[in-house]
Amino acid sequence: MGVTDDLTNPEAIDRPYEYFGRIRETDPVYHNEKWGGYIVTRYDDVKHCLEDDEHLSLRVQADRLRDAPHDIPETENMFPKWIIYLDPPEHTRLRQIMSDAFNPEMIRAQRAEAETITEGLIEEIKDDDPDEIELIDDFAFRLPVRIIGRIMGLPEEDLDRVGEWSKNIGYTLFHYYGVEDRHQKTEQAIREFADYVRGIVQERRAEPREDLITYLLEAETDGKTLTEDEVVAATVLLLFAGHETTTKLIANGTLELVRHPEQMRMLREDPSMAPKAVEEIIRYHGPSKVVTRGVVEDFELRGTRIEAGQRVLLSLAAANRDPRKFDDPETFDITRSTPSHLGFGHGIHSCIGAPLARLETRVAFPALVQAFPEMELATDEIEWTHSPLVRGPEELRLTL
Repeated sequence: MGVTDDLTNPEAIDRPYEYFGRIRETDPVYHNEKWGGYIVTRYDDVKHCLEDDEHLSLRVQADRLRDAPHDIPETENMFPKWIIYLDPPEHTRLRQIMSDAFNPEMIRAQRAEAETITEGLIEEIKDDDPDEIELIDDFAFRLPVRIIGRIMGLPEEDLDRVGEWSKNIGYTLFHYYGVEDRHQKTEQAIREFADYVRGIVQERRAEPREDLITYLLEAETDGKTLTEDEVVAATVLLLFAGHETTTKLIANGTLELVRHPEQMRMLREDPSMAPKAVEEIIRYHGPSKVVTRGVVEDFELRGTRIEAGQRVLLSLAAANRDPRKFDDPETFDITRSTPSHLGFGHGIHSCIGAPLARLETRVAFPALVQAFPEMELATDEIEWTHSPLVRGPEELRLTL
């Protein structure tokens, strides 16, 4: 087939759509010997696997971390409490609480906040009158972290620390194999982050506020509230997930708009196209390349027997460009009217924060292209996040 089995090879990191696309067209249930599992790439198969909670599990992924030969007790204790690593019924209980928190009314209420923060960040850039900006530091990180920080009730001066802790957690969560001592960096970040959050939680117990941490403390399912450890774990996850992938989504989307000036012009002239533009950005160049599952019961996919104890890697990147599902999938088209992508996952583990990410980016992209109509790439050389799981530039330099 002519592809490497090394998922950290430049072929897979720098050109994932070509890499996974080749697998999709030649061997859609591909056994990767180096990774030690199967890569699933076609849209219908990936969607089916995302729905299959009988044979596939996320809990197994957390168990693998515990079995690894690393001295990282805080990480091993924290990750298995995260909803992204839970199976029903534990998952069902936490999912209900978090889904109730991220209800449509709450999301709609954040729009004015998102617009205010976006306008403020753009004005800060304009006041500096630069010829060039680094979009991630100047905008893509700051917008979502400020919004999730305010939802959670954190002081704005603490958000840079939250960003640093999140980056270090990502070294293990997103498998940054090239980062030296990545597990130890994650361990320290988890310890410091949890201690910080635990202090906030104790403050909210004494003095409740109108914020999401207070909500988590008071929320009940079947007459039971969350334990303090569960509240701390959920808060750390929401703060981490509430900005990390959205930062990459903003960077990836801006990159594609700049690369496709006609599409950028359409959005600039008609901001009402933002919802379609966001869905196309997620389909065409979303921040999640793949998700993984552990096999808990034998099953068959396209005639291939996949046994319990093995792993399955589901390529969202390949599925979202599957020509069997999408017309002309390699074309970036913000007028596309079929937003049935899998960029936020599918099934019971679909992204809880997807409505908030959509809101933030529907505000951000029109504002950026209207404020800086002549922005271009400062360099064609892009260094991509060295992770087999997520996709985004390490930095994005733009001339204005």
